[in-house]
Amino acid sequence: MRIRALVLIAITAAACGEASDPAGQAASKQAETGGIAVVGVTSGATTLLPPLAAAALDFELGGNLFLALNFAVWESGHLEYPTPHPLALAKSWTLESDDASLTYVLDSSRRWSDGEPVRAADVVFTYRLLADTALALPLSSTTERLDSVVAVNDSTVTFYFDGAYPGMLFDTGVGIIPEHVYGAVPAERMRGMPEPESTDGELVVSGPFGMAEWQPTDRIVLERNPASALQPHLDRIVIRVLPDETARAAELRSGELDVAQIGSFRAAYRLSQEPGIRILRIEQRGFDYIAWNPGGHPAFADLRVRTALSLALDRSSMIAALDMSDYAEPAFGPYGSLFPHLATPPSDEPTHDPARAAALLEEAGWTDIDGDGVREKDGASLSFLLSTTAGSDRREAAVQIIQSQLAEVGVQAEVQVEEFRSLLGRAMAGEYEAALLGWQVGLDPDISMFWRDAESPFNLVGFASDSVSALIDSARGQATAESAAPFWRQAGEEIASEYPYAWLWFFDLPLAVGPRVRDVRVPVTGFGLGMSSWWIPSDLRRTPR
Repeated sequence: MRIRALVLIAITAAACGEASDPAGQAASKQAETGGIAVVGVTSGATTLLPPLAAAALDFELGGNLFLALNFAVWESGHLEYPTPHPLALAKSWTLESDDASLTYVLDSSRRWSDGEPVRAADVVFTYRLLADTALALPLSSTTERLDSVVAVNDSTVTFYFDGAYPGMLFDTGVGIIPEHVYGAVPAERMRGMPEPESTDGELVVSGPFGMAEWQPTDRIVLERNPASALQPHLDRIVIRVLPDETARAAELRSGELDVAQIGSFRAAYRLSQEPGIRILRIEQRGFDYIAWNPGGHPAFADLRVRTALSLALDRSSMIAALDMSDYAEPAFGPYGSLFPHLATPPSDEPTHDPARAAALLEEAGWTDIDGDGVREKDGASLSFLLSTTAGSDRREAAVQIIQSQLAEVGVQAEVQVEEFRSLLGRAMAGEYEAALLGWQVGLDPDISMFWRDAESPFNLVGFASDSVSALIDSARGQATAESAAPFWRQAGEEIASEYPYAWLWFFDLPLAVGPRVRDVRVPVTGFGLGMSSWWIPSDLRRTPR
């Protein structure tokens, strides 16, 4: 389940048959051009360049700025790649299984915002950047099966792989960046890109939007890109970073926000009762877990301890307490119901069993010697710091319940809430003990970015298993998704049995939409590129603060 099919959140669909507009506001009249919409998000982007992307908003926004060769939509449980598509750089592609090659022919109408045509050389440059092992980019796994990328001519590029496999289209779907702008820029300096790299002070893009302003912890302002083949209806979209959910909800009610990410299902219900506000949902794209870091706390190196901590948690009661019953399902491994043929089934044993948890901790040598309610071993208490991200009512409430449930089996969790970018940075560097975090579920079943080996870019816990590595390699070596499925399923089950995470729940992602903006769509692929279809009636426009 790769982040990139948040990834591609850059593969969000504006017209894929999955649109949801339950309030009927998609319109009795034709969409009008003009206006400004304001979106409240929980955390900021870390970069706007797709090859360097890591966080969810990176993909949401990067895909509006930089188009990929192809464009994917979610249809009946899998990805489809319609061609041609107004949000793809290529007008056609040809897949040759015999020589494991994939050839794209670029659409000659696609141009960079500075007037230069998009060329095959830009594709070669982007994938050379992705393959640079010295950079260790999160999306570098997209090049693991890639032997070479060849510019046949200015408008034709061929990818050669080490063998045919199901993810060839997926792996060639990273947003392309312009070589003539970034070719001479050291890749390390591109990280974050707080300043545009161009002579005229503008970010050179290919998507429907360009960047008018970026204050990483405060706001990003997107504006219509006049050079784009697909022209959005809105003049601008202001993305405001508002970590506090109460503030997002209040500004949605007051009309300061038009769209808001909502992390609390209790808040989603309350907002749904407000006149003019509707709640849309991105189905089963959220996933919360607790990562146990053996490098941060030695107790987590013991499978018995990790198993016990997971057994101490009552997911069903937490889902109910967090008002998630209509939105969430318990998680038992890396695959949920979005991939029903791969989903890890619950154990034959009870998944919540405090008595067994206590017995496993005793077996591992953790006993409450002094009667203070906290287990000890070799003079050290079974106490650790449980970190989570600020701004999510769901996670902040969940860690309090988790703290209480762990205390019942003699484990002390000290809760720490911190800013998203700070915690993500520490987690990626392995500088934490335990963390309640989440991934947005990817739309490709490939989980190698998380679990192939200890060096996998999103392996936060140093998980390593020769058996799992072999299964992942076997899955990635299959020619079809059907033949790969048994390997993915077994890999998921083996990972789950090692309890590197306390798998918590998969859930729908609520999006609250106010009364002004029309045609907001939330397919499974996310709301990101759907922004090009948004519009506001002229009589409802106002200048946002």
